[in-house]
Amino acid sequence: MLKSVAINRIEQQIEALPPVDQLMMLERIVQHLKHLLLTHPIAAPRTESKVMTEELNRVYKSETSQLGSQLFYAQAVSLGKDEW
Repeated sequence: MLKSVAINRIEQQIEALPPVDQLMMLERIVQHLKHLLLTHPIAAPRTESKVMTEELNRVYKSETSQLGSQLFYAQAVSLGKDEW
């Protein structure tokens, strides 16, 4: 069975559950994924990681990592203000 078909079938089964059971299922899935990530961390191969680091270092020698003032202002204006 294709992964996408299996995932679709699982989604349909979860959607058929009452909301409380959906939340409980979600908590179980999150715990399972956390366990998987802790036992099998995702890591890029060493050579790929080194190449990425070198490329980023090359870019940041000539470029700043800060937003331009116009972009920073546009972002700040678009966020609006929240009441606390």
